[in-house]
Amino acid sequence: MWKKDKGFTLFETVIASLLLFSMLTMLLPLLSLIAKEQYNSIEKVRITSKLHDDLQGVLIGTTPYPSNYTITPYRTAAEFSFILEGDYLKGCAEWTNAKQKTETKCLYAILE
Repeated sequence: MWKKDKGFTLFETVIASLLLFSMLTMLLPLLSLIAKEQYNSIEKVRITSKLHDDLQGVLIGTTPYPSNYTITPYRTAAEFSFILEGDYLKGCAEWTNAKQKTETKCLYAILE
């Protein structure tokens, strides 16, 4: 009578492979972008935390009042600067992120 097929045809295999490879070509750049964004977020948090700690140290007098210096709190070097703006002490950090864009984060403290 009818013979039962026990496998896939070449056409079915090629279509399945094409679908798999097309999904992979969309997924891999997305995973790379997610990894860069994760790295940027970690860098931003660590640099902001170090800027906050240094700003607090300047306010309470345990850290001498620096004007400019460069440190590497995680993996990226950041340039820190502190200036007086009226009654405020402004601390800024500037660095180049994983996307090769310059980022700046500034924090302010009230001088009493």
